[in-house]
Amino acid sequence: MIKWLRTFGVVVVLLLLASCTGGVQVITIAVTATPPPEVSLAEAQRVAADFLNAWMQDGYYAMYQLLTVNSRDVVTLDDFQALYQLTEKRMTLVQGGKSYSLANLIQQGLSADLAYDVTFQTELFGEFTDSNRILHLAITPEGWRVAWTPGDVLAEFKDGGSISVVQNTPNRGNIYDRDGQALADQNGSVVVINLMTAKFPTDNPDACYAELAHMFPKKTVEQIKTTYNRFAGRDFKFEIGQIGVETLQAERPALEAVCTIEYDSRPTRRYVAGGVAPHVVGYVAPIPAEQVDSYVAKGYAPDALVGVDGIERYWESTLAGRGEATLNVYDGNNRLSRVLAKREPQPSQSVYLTLDRRLQEATQEALRSAFTTSVWGPYATGGAAVVMDVRTGEILAIASYPDFNVDAFNPNTSLPNAQELIAGWFSDPRKPLLNRAAQAELNPGSVFKIVSMSAAADSGAFGLNQRIFCGGVWNGTQFGDRTRNDWLTTGHGSVTLKQALTGSCNVYFWNIGWKLNSIDPYLLINYAKQMGFGAPTGIVGIAEQAGLLPDPDTHEARTGLKWTGSDSLNTVIGQGQVQVTPLQVVRMVAAVANGGTLFQPLIVSKAGIIDEFSYEAKPVPNGNINIKPEVLAAVRESMCAVTTNPTLGTAYFVYKDFTGAAVCGKTGTAEIRPGDRTTAWFAAFAGKTADAPEIAIVAVVERGGEGSYVAAPIVRRIVETYFQLPITPWPAWYGAASASAPTEPLGE
Repeated sequence: MIKWLRTFGVVVVLLLLASCTGGVQVITIAVTATPPPEVSLAEAQRVAADFLNAWMQDGYYAMYQLLTVNSRDVVTLDDFQALYQLTEKRMTLVQGGKSYSLANLIQQGLSADLAYDVTFQTELFGEFTDSNRILHLAITPEGWRVAWTPGDVLAEFKDGGSISVVQNTPNRGNIYDRDGQALADQNGSVVVINLMTAKFPTDNPDACYAELAHMFPKKTVEQIKTTYNRFAGRDFKFEIGQIGVETLQAERPALEAVCTIEYDSRPTRRYVAGGVAPHVVGYVAPIPAEQVDSYVAKGYAPDALVGVDGIERYWESTLAGRGEATLNVYDGNNRLSRVLAKREPQPSQSVYLTLDRRLQEATQEALRSAFTTSVWGPYATGGAAVVMDVRTGEILAIASYPDFNVDAFNPNTSLPNAQELIAGWFSDPRKPLLNRAAQAELNPGSVFKIVSMSAAADSGAFGLNQRIFCGGVWNGTQFGDRTRNDWLTTGHGSVTLKQALTGSCNVYFWNIGWKLNSIDPYLLINYAKQMGFGAPTGIVGIAEQAGLLPDPDTHEARTGLKWTGSDSLNTVIGQGQVQVTPLQVVRMVAAVANGGTLFQPLIVSKAGIIDEFSYEAKPVPNGNINIKPEVLAAVRESMCAVTTNPTLGTAYFVYKDFTGAAVCGKTGTAEIRPGDRTTAWFAAFAGKTADAPEIAIVAVVERGGEGSYVAAPIVRRIVETYFQLPITPWPAWYGAASASAPTEPLGE
């Protein structure tokens, strides 16, 4: 009789032979087919370490190869990997944010249990440790292997448990003007749709996915199916998206017929009047697709609304705050088993701007009304206006035209044609979404003569009362230049430097440009830099451009041509390659008005909750224009004459009947290219009296025409609003019925 036994690759042959005496003789022959596996505890520890080390490095394939055959039979590699990855994503695990420490290893016959701890580093909860975990190992024909179950991800998963982040989302903070008037608040609400994957009423997940794709068109059936189908039957809760109350009422019966759904209510953003100062306040919108993972890791819902422009974006963390968050683990009956980690709440805060809502709305309306009333409106491509407190640098109003309705970007907007509006704004050649006040880089034209006069007098190259004859023609041939014609072909006669600024005499300033260039080609540009041009203003909360100042180095690098005296003649009158932003201009005018201090423009005054503020702004002097006091006084005097001198004042005809305040300014008309319509500027400071200036104002209209005709009346209306004076109707030459020029002396 022969019996065969096989144990771990060793064939044992028992020969049972009958002896002559009637007994039995046993002969054992062992034949080794394969070497016996290593069954030592050290080897078990090595396999466990290989498994855990692979996990620490996201090596799911290597982990899977270390499972017992039985474990691999009940879970595919894809599902094995997905369960780990989903759990870690729920935790908001950072890259490489896992480590472990071993406690002890106990062998019990052909199995062993390893006790260990895992520490997780997460975006949302920081660092926490899951302690007293047990890894089960078993001896197999292949040696020690991990007898894996879902409980090796988290203990509760063994019996069908789940993990979920539960958090309270605080109401988004409001945005107010300087007096506490709302510009943006949480006055609406939306419904959050949460899918429960444990069961589907129709036992047909595909029907549920199809209905969800119908309600949320940006998600396809295949995307939804790929994401959630593998968890059908397991109790996970997924936030699908947000919809309006009216939409839910219409879709709810069909949805609940095929899906198990939970609902949450969440407040949503409301903007006053479709957006006061839309380019500054900005707007909220769904998280951009490429940033969803980053926001979710910070605790945001995938379909949360976040600030994507303006103050809403720059102050996102302050406005959003954060709610209390817990990382909950549930057992197979969906009962809370334990809290794995917790994050303390941080209340949202409101942000208060320096803007004066009344003045802001009036400034926006002044631009809108001017464009829609005037004969130049259909030809002008855009405009901007800025008002700054000369004593603090606070921006009281800042407007860009054309503008847009920020409500369209809210996916729960009540605007029926929101997507059409947005598409129209992006395709509009006038670029309504561009904040021209801070981002439009334009030739300043004769507004730049404020810089040129300051440089000429402060450097000592010209006396304030030095006379030059302005005959209407610059005979540049004597210097190797060409003949140039002044904007006033009849000329201004013999004028001083102060009068040259008031009358905006190009001939005088061409003399300045030529002489300063002969002294030092960098001299004028260095003064322009002192006065805040060629660099960002430093404003915080909105995007801005730096503008451009040409000099011999940058000119040659840009054009490949040597700098010549002719280039200085373009520069001295704000033409050629000189580019500035309206924000830079208003800051420069404010510095002229206040005695020389260049303030960092302030747009946010404070942030906090009720009367407790985490941030309070103070005036930030970030430079001085370093112009002699007597020169600044002369510049101010010349600017005041622009509106009061009936002979030379280029804006006198706009302000001759103005009472109630003093306005001192400078007109500018910048030629974009020969034959094209010019860009109109008017930059001014104003106060109850000329020696007590309160605000600086700039208005610009691209391709609008002359600064005196087009921009000066806009500034007048803004000043009237600020000082609460009667609003003067638009001048006759604005209207289509009377496009003829007035008989008064006109500026450029």
